[in-house]
Amino acid sequence: MDRQPTLLGSCARAATAAEARFRINAPAFTQRCSRVIALDEQAAEVVGDLAGRTWHGGHFLVFESEVPGDALLRLAAGGGQPTATALLSEELDGADTVVMVAGPAASPAAASLIGDAAAARGIMTAGLVLPGAAPVDGAVAALRPNAMVLVVLGNSADLLEVLSALRV
Repeated sequence: MDRQPTLLGSCARAATAAEARFRINAPAFTQRCSRVIALDEQAAEVVGDLAGRTWHGGHFLVFESEVPGDALLRLAAGGGQPTATALLSEELDGADTVVMVAGPAASPAAASLIGDAAAARGIMTAGLVLPGAAPVDGAVAALRPNAMVLVVLGNSADLLEVLSALRV
């Protein structure tokens, strides 16, 4: 018996008028307020390249240093634009998602500081590990206790697709 694939639109066309009244015709999603934070210089390069694109409420940042009770971040600017600084506590106000991007040199202290601050505010965290010449074990170990979702990317270019899927 030869099977035909189910087309994505088949279910929508097969619905009766009575079934169609249960469809939601509102916009699919509200705007996100995501923070994408690079934890090391390899991640900062990749995040900086993506920062110049059009996003839906995402702020792209780079972890600089810990300051008493907070962290100093710099804005990831693509295309050689000047960078400004911000405090983690200010950036997390109103945020609904924090995505930490780490290369092999990611700091466990930075991941812990960001993860704890997000958890205290009830913000969902994700950790994305970039592949590189060095083993990613250190980055995975740094992010594992501090991210609700942890993904080791197969290619740095995959970061764009993951962030798009998260609606950053």
